[in-house]
Parts: sequence; C-alpha cells; structure tokens
Amino acid sequence: MRLWFRQNQHYGTSLYREVSPCRHVICSYTVRVMPDWDSHSTGKTLGFADLRWKNSLGQSYAHGNRRPAPDGFSFRTWFGKTKHGYMPIGMYVYHLGQKPKWGDSIKVGQVQVGGDPVLFECEADFDEGFIRARLDGGDWVRHNIVVSDKTAVTRAWVDAYYGGSAVAPKSMSWEVTDYRLENLGVAVEDPGVDWEAIAAMVSEREEADKETAEAEQSVQSIADELRDLADQVEQL
Repeated sequence: MRLWFRQNQHYGTSLYREVSPCRHVICSYTVRVMPDWDSHSTGKTLGFADLRWKNSLGQSYAHGNRRPAPDGFSFRTWFGKTKHGYMPIGMYVYHLGQKPKWGDSIKVGQVQVGGDPVLFECEADFDEGFIRARLDGGDWVRHNIVVSDKTAVTRAWVDAYYGGSAVAPKSMSWEVTDYRLENLGVAVEDPGVDWEAIAAMVSEREEADKETAEAEQSVQSIADELRDLADQVEQL
C-alpha cells in the first residue's frame, strides 16, 4: 500500500476499521520510505485509537488538538524532518496524562530514505499505563500514559497527515505492508468471557476472606480470655 502525501496538502488518507474494544494491543507493519521523501516538518501515519468520545460539536476527543476529557485515546506513528537522508520515526499519542495540548511526541529511531523496508511495532497496555515502540527489532522505547477506565482501543487506523500547520512541499510517499492490530488481552465486550461468573467468584473469595478474618478474631478473643483466666489462677 502506498501512502501519498500530495504537494500543498495535509491529508494523504484517513481509513479506519472499528474493532472490539480492548485495552492491551500491539500494532505492527513494515515501512519503506520511498526515494522521493524529503519531509521538512512533522506528521502522522498508521496507528489505533478510541475516538468514540465527542464534544458538543460532534468532534472526537484525543484528536485534532482536543485532549481527552477524560475519555479517549489515539496513537499514530510520528515522523519528523528529514536530515542527511534519514527520517525520524516514533509515537504521537493523545492520552489523559499528556503534557502539551496537541499530544506527546516520542522519537523511537530513524529510517533511511530509499532504504530497505523495516518493521515498526507499537504496544499499548492501558491497565499497566504504558505505550512502547521499537524499530526493526531493536530496543523498546517506552512512554507512560494515563487513560480512564472507560477508554479502550476501538479503531484500527490507516492515517496519513502532513503537519502541524505545514503542508507537504512536494508529492512524496511511504510504502507500507502487513499492517496488523492484535489484541493481547481480553476484549472488553468478549462474549466468551462470563463476567458474571468472575464477579461471583470474586464475591465468594471476599466473603471467605471475611469469614476467615472473623474466625481469626474469635480465636484471638478466646486466647485472650484464657490468658486472663490463667493470670487470675496465679493470683489465687
């Protein structure tokens, strides 16, 4: 698949597919930066998101300079300015704990313009509070995130946006293959999980712990009474 950034335009494409809500995912794809590439600004490409939460104008939070309020999340691959034949690549993340208004940008590595295809991977775990990425099997670069308990990945996102405010100075492209978004946890709405049974098990465990605590307290009380009786016998 070729992602085109057309001269004097922001958008190359914005394709997506809704997926079952999940809170632990990994996204991977192979990218080749074509020889025509020469970015002079930053931009965003493939990723995943939760854009269900909207303001009164119907605009999604966690996108378009709108931070989560409090729900919502998005990750897209970040790219930077090309220097000496290499393009920086990393993570662009909207989350509840972000510092700037427009999301956190984290460099992961760099890709040679016109070079061989490389594998880009990104994993996010909402319950553990992190997102991390690596390039071509190298070291993971980790970034802490904060999300609400209602936030979950619901969208596989094939995006291509040049900017910030800048537009592409000329037509240029990436070649992308084998995009995958995998659920590493339990789907929030997975019908195969009997949540009522799990809740009942937790309730039974809590009740058993309570009964154990009460029994231990009762035994302690009897022990205290026996010690008091022994002290009285000694006094006699």
